[in-house]
Amino acid sequence: MEQSRRAEMTRTLDARFAARAFDGRAVFLFGHCNATEEMADYLLSRDVAPAAILDNNPSKQGLAYGGIPIRPPEAIKGYNAETGIVLIAARFFAEMSAQLRRLGYDGEIVQAVEYNSFTEYSLSEETLARKRARMLRGAKTLREIRALYPSQHLVVCPNNALGDVYWAMAFLPAYREKRGIGDAAVVTVGAACRRVAEMFGASDIVTLHETQMDEFVQAMIFAREGNAIIAHHDRPYTDNVIKWLDRHFLSFIDCYRYAVYGLDKDAQPTPPAKLPSFENREKIPQGRSVILSPYAKSVVELPFRFWERIADEHLARGYAVYTNAQGDEQPVRGTLPLSVPIAQMPAAAEHAGTFIGLRSGLCDVLFTANCRKTVVFPDCCYSTTPHKVADFFDLPGWKKIVCDNAVCV
Repeated sequence: MEQSRRAEMTRTLDARFAARAFDGRAVFLFGHCNATEEMADYLLSRDVAPAAILDNNPSKQGLAYGGIPIRPPEAIKGYNAETGIVLIAARFFAEMSAQLRRLGYDGEIVQAVEYNSFTEYSLSEETLARKRARMLRGAKTLREIRALYPSQHLVVCPNNALGDVYWAMAFLPAYREKRGIGDAAVVTVGAACRRVAEMFGASDIVTLHETQMDEFVQAMIFAREGNAIIAHHDRPYTDNVIKWLDRHFLSFIDCYRYAVYGLDKDAQPTPPAKLPSFENREKIPQGRSVILSPYAKSVVELPFRFWERIADEHLARGYAVYTNAQGDEQPVRGTLPLSVPIAQMPAAAEHAGTFIGLRSGLCDVLFTANCRKTVVFPDCCYSTTPHKVADFFDLPGWKKIVCDNAVCV
């Protein structure tokens, strides 16, 4: 989970703690994902043990996280405003809330993280005034971007996710050729995503913060902005690919090839054209080093003992072992922390010789790196679909480890 989202979730939960909202109530979390696990960890650290994690995916039901059972949403039946409270840290808050109401639950439902700030079902004057001001801000951002790029095709990458920007940029040349598009300008969230776009030679780039992006995209839709594409596969304001995936299979990469850009099966991704050299300020030994990357925002993280075992194995074989750690992330025991600019990571992995990482956007950035590459997957399903994370986020050509509970211990 991104730091800003984590801080938002913590503030929301702290307010409920201050109001003693959890006292005497069974606490339920709805939707098993990385954000829900972080929320569970925080609650447990404050001596609140959730009764269950509710999830619609039959493949997850019957499993557990941190001793918390994962159960179908029907487990909420029998609880009410006095006996239960539900916390949601997922993008589909409105849909999940409606499902709980249909099941007869009339208790409190808390939106721990506001992912889709444009979605609010209320006709109160306060809500209408706030949403009107929000729309005006989005329209202003759209006008400002169009003043900079009046004729360019806007390629909007609405999510702060490196892998999404990577594949949006990789298939952009094929999309432009198919559509006969000339100049394009890219709109991203955050500096790291901007760096990924720059790896593909993009120079006309606008970088927004997350709230700005949501407002801007909503204004684009309402204004029916035609000379543009929202290059993302599962945001609810773009398409229904995530619902299609409930019944069919399409890999993450093919989501961009087919669902986002409408290309045919022969369309190939273009590799990044501007990859800077590795400065190697840490003096990493060439060819005898391992870079571990145990952190991810999009998939469930694995126990650190799994990474400690991998580190120990390579240290025993004489390798220097490093952990890719940013911000407050901690290195794996026995390894050295490594913080490399995102655009230098492909060259850093090639210099080190070996990269082993939990499936994250960084793995996409390293897709073409010429080194030994291993991607690690948790043994779980992607989002609401029946498809395994290891299948949906597969990286052709990489060694694959699927980590179930037996492997992790």
